[in-house]
Amino acid sequence: MLVAVTGGIAEGKSTVLRWFEEWGAYSLSLDQIARALSRPQEALWQAIVAEFGQGYLLPNGELNRRQLGEAIFVNHALRRRLNRISHPLILQRMRLEIQKIQCQEPDAVVVVEVPLLIECALYRDFDRIVVVEAGKQLQRARLLASGLDEKNIAQRLAAQLPTRVKRIFADWVVWNRERLEKTREQSWRIWQELQQEIAK
Repeated sequence: MLVAVTGGIAEGKSTVLRWFEEWGAYSLSLDQIARALSRPQEALWQAIVAEFGQGYLLPNGELNRRQLGEAIFVNHALRRRLNRISHPLILQRMRLEIQKIQCQEPDAVVVVEVPLLIECALYRDFDRIVVVEAGKQLQRARLLASGLDEKNIAQRLAAQLPTRVKRIFADWVVWNRERLEKTREQSWRIWQELQQEIAK
């Protein structure tokens, strides 16, 4: 079974993914796949250098993620160009990793963190969808704590589909607005329901 975990920036997707992994799922994160592919000389790194030149590289050759991140949230055309070259590579790696897992264990529950699940119409690739929602107030607080300023936060939030829209596609919604224990309890109930579904 393929399960997608999605939601907005800083809403708790990665936390929910880790819990599912703890309870027995195989887990993948498209953000982590993107990071791996954008290491020096890897496929996405090469594609970015070919598309944009070396202006987004640090002196040691690594990608300057902060500079690129700030640029794409200001410049929509730049973001589209980056998405055009990065999405096929990331999705190719995701599908390869899923295929490897399913070859080893055909009945595995594979949970994938997919930030742009709805925006890129990837929801059709998954059996079940979990949306994690914290709300804009908590998003802003968490992003401020991460070191972003109000301007950058506003740009990032404006660039994403509102999580309330993503809820339309959800089989389950995890409300990550209270204590973490409450969020974990909701996630555990979903995991139990997935187990019951597989057992049928």
